[in-house]
Amino acid sequence: MIAKKRLKVGVIRFPGSNCDFDTLHFFKKFGHKAEFIWYKDVSIPRYDLLVLPGGFAFGDRVYAKATGHYDIDPGVLAISSPVLKAIKRVVRLGVPILGICNGFQILVKAGLLPGKLVQNDSKKFFCDYVRCAVQGASFFGDPSMLGKTFIIPVAHGYGRYIASARLLNRLQKNKQIFLRYSTFNPNGSALNIAGVCNEQKTIFGMMPHPERSLDGKYFMRAIETYVAGN
Repeated sequence: MIAKKRLKVGVIRFPGSNCDFDTLHFFKKFGHKAEFIWYKDVSIPRYDLLVLPGGFAFGDRVYAKATGHYDIDPGVLAISSPVLKAIKRVVRLGVPILGICNGFQILVKAGLLPGKLVQNDSKKFFCDYVRCAVQGASFFGDPSMLGKTFIIPVAHGYGRYIASARLLNRLQKNKQIFLRYSTFNPNGSALNIAGVCNEQKTIFGMMPHPERSLDGKYFMRAIETYVAGN
């Protein structure tokens, strides 16, 4: 029996991240080496996987100068952080990246994933378990997950995925929509989209939290298989 590879995982931390330890412990639970990368870091060592966890980077708030007024715009401050330049260099090397919830918002805002994430239709924060179906390219390309449904926690206020009709058609054609809400759409996302990947299938973003899921072993297996094959 061949021992599985112990992954080296970098978890990006921003001020306001609140799922960073959940993500760190998720990988450690399965025997992998996971460590934090601070948002001010200007270079990133070699990792098998980078993860942008959930939370509220910089509070998701953009304050007007000299006033108490602010706008909610998840990811807009995070993308100006020094670590984002380092992440974009890593992208060119083909290192796989996973963005969860706020991490998904940041990847979209940075232009590393297509589309846009806006406020939920309800105008309220939603926190519960939802049933999601794995489709398209599957999670990290794992064929054993394709067509299966998983009950995964969600917790977000700005998770509604929108895009032009042309982009949505392209995403479907390229199988970039890898996760959809199957019985209940908690935010009003177009086409019930819960997760998309880039064209190269190296960057995955999803609103649900696999690191909190009781089915987390399936998501971990997909990541392990992907890394082992690349």
